[in-house]
Amino acid sequence: MDKILTVQEVADYLKVSRTTVWRWCNQGKLPAFKVGRGWRIHRSRVEELIGEEIGEEDGKESENERFQAAKPESQQPVADIKLKDSC
Repeated sequence: MDKILTVQEVADYLKVSRTTVWRWCNQGKLPAFKVGRGWRIHRSRVEELIGEEIGEEDGKESENERFQAAKPESQQPVADIKLKDSC
């Protein structure tokens, strides 16, 4: 089971501010969901974000991109659901 993190836990883990994590969630850069008034993020999504950033620096495709490319088009996800609500 994938661990679910709060904005503060993600900020501490990545050594960035809570505002930065909140902004990433609102922009859709970091897929997240709301529980009450707060954002929650799957740890695997944080790891994917790190992998994508490292992959961009190295000029390599991320593991997520390789996984998506290997899937038949009928199994491609339509979109991540983002619930907008004030924090």
